[in-house]
Amino acid sequence: DNGSSGAADTIDWGTGNKQKSTLTANVTYTFTAPPGPASLILRLVQDGTGSRLATWPAAVKWPNGVAPTLSTAAAAIDIVSFYYDGTNYYGNAALTFS
Repeated sequence: DNGSSGAADTIDWGTGNKQKSTLTANVTYTFTAPPGPASLILRLVQDGTGSRLATWPAAVKWPNGVAPTLSTAAAAIDIVSFYYDGTNYYGNAALTFS
């Protein structure tokens, strides 16, 4: 559990390939790379207010170059998966878990 995001949140993939971040504000993420290529999972949870947005590091690549639109309802859960190749993070999202 990476705790509450605040406006800036660093996800240290060196501490584990599965992380959780509770969005408490519009957040800009920074990633600390794992030691080598890896499959990574980030569980995002909207706080009780919801409507929080995420800005991703430049090294994150999305399908068709478009970041997913996260769920914005209070307490909504999204799962974002990444494959890290040593340079870039290739991301994909599963949205709106309840």
